Amino acid sequence: MSDVAKQGKGKSGLSRGVLKVMGLFSGMQIFNILCSIIKTKLVAMWLQAEGVGLFGMYNTTIETISTFTNMGLRQSSVRDISINKNNSSRLAFIVAVVRRWSLVAGLLGAIVISALAPILAESIFGDWTHCWGFVALSASMMLNAMLMGEQSILQGTGRLKALAKGSFWGTLTGLVASVPMFYYMGEDSVVWSIIVYSVFVLGFTLLYRHKGDGRIALSWGETYREGKGFVRLGICMSIASFITNIAHLAFMTYLNRTVSTEEVGLFQAGYTLVIRYAGLIFAAVGMEFFPRLSANNHSAHRVNLFVSHEITLLLLVVTPMILLFLLCRNLIVDVLYTREFYAIIPFISCAIMCNIFKAVSYCMAFSIIAKGDGKYFIFTEGVDAVVGLTLNIVLYQCMGLMGIGVAYVLWFLIYCLIVGVVYFGRYGFRLSAEAYRMIGISILVSAGALAMMELLPMWVNIVALPIVSTCFLPPLKRMYYRNKKSK
Repeated sequence: MSDVAKQGKGKSGLSRGVLKVMGLFSGMQIFNILCSIIKTKLVAMWLQAEGVGLFGMYNTTIETISTFTNMGLRQSSVRDISINKNNSSRLAFIVAVVRRWSLVAGLLGAIVISALAPILAESIFGDWTHCWGFVALSASMMLNAMLMGEQSILQGTGRLKALAKGSFWGTLTGLVASVPMFYYMGEDSVVWSIIVYSVFVLGFTLLYRHKGDGRIALSWGETYREGKGFVRLGICMSIASFITNIAHLAFMTYLNRTVSTEEVGLFQAGYTLVIRYAGLIFAAVGMEFFPRLSANNHSAHRVNLFVSHEITLLLLVVTPMILLFLLCRNLIVDVLYTREFYAIIPFISCAIMCNIFKAVSYCMAFSIIAKGDGKYFIFTEGVDAVVGLTLNIVLYQCMGLMGIGVAYVLWFLIYCLIVGVVYFGRYGFRLSAEAYRMIGISILVSAGALAMMELLPMWVNIVALPIVSTCFLPPLKRMYYRNKKSK
């Protein structure tokens, strides 16, 4: 077989692997997403925008503190687990270490959020009304840390289906338990529904947990020595994520203190649509991409191949998603929220475009983690957080919610350039011509679709945008079956 044929076969294998993982998580999580949609819809109906805002503030606070107290173990421990997954005795030891560190992280998180509860209540809400709400959320911090350890073990050992199932069933049962709480408890249900969700997701994940560790006697000294490698990298990742979440929380606090909690709710609703829901695609790809890139980070040729391939594949999926999102934007807001949330349409119409640059920067940023270059990861994420917060505040003051959408596009474009400095300059990695071509096509097609939605009659868009979206299916099919044509 020729070198060209071998390369084609290799790329086809990568495409099939990535698409299968993407399909697995998309399929297993689709009901999870529906549960989240139903929950958001009920909160919007019964608790209005203020309830959505409370969910946003509480969840963002949990995420922000967790990124610090969890020490980045969710991602950094995956490498050690995947390296040792074929050595049963060594794997059992690593699994025990990861679980011990997760327990420590959970206790630390619970203590920190409880200690900071008065300060958080005063700084975010302007009074102590919500102080005990933050104290109660210490239970969720503990449960989430334990969940983090189990999920990293399942990912590292390649049990992605079990990982998806645990999340799926936990979300479903968490929703069922939360609905009567929303109806009867009002705003008080927000905190308790978050805790109930954590309980059920951890419970079902434990049903699928890795059971090959047996009863290992593990001293605290061994826990430290064996875990310090992934903890060191994890802390760097944690600091970077903490900075990012602090910037996000700071902007939400700015909106809450200078405008209203309702405005936070509108922003959170738009953010959920264009970042969180679209982020499920990126998370699904990362499940398979990160372990593979880490195992091959020593080879510049392989990194170039993997990153270029991942960017091309992601954009083939993301671009038609953007087109269909723009076409159905009013319907999406109607289904997921209420007419009160129509104010976010200019915001989400612009912000959805940022996923093009997110796909590019996301793939390149993984190379920094795979290299174990924690300090440079902190640098890129820190600069990115400052840029994003500045753009959000300045453009919101100038253009309102639509300005945040513009800010998100500029933010991720600048982040691409920041990560590119490390990716191209420090490591000497490259992108293929195919990846550059796909980036250009994605930008032109998506910008054209946005212009069409603003300038042309709706019936034209209803005909044209689905047709354009289907044009991305043949390239996907060719990537999947390329090896058959290369033989």
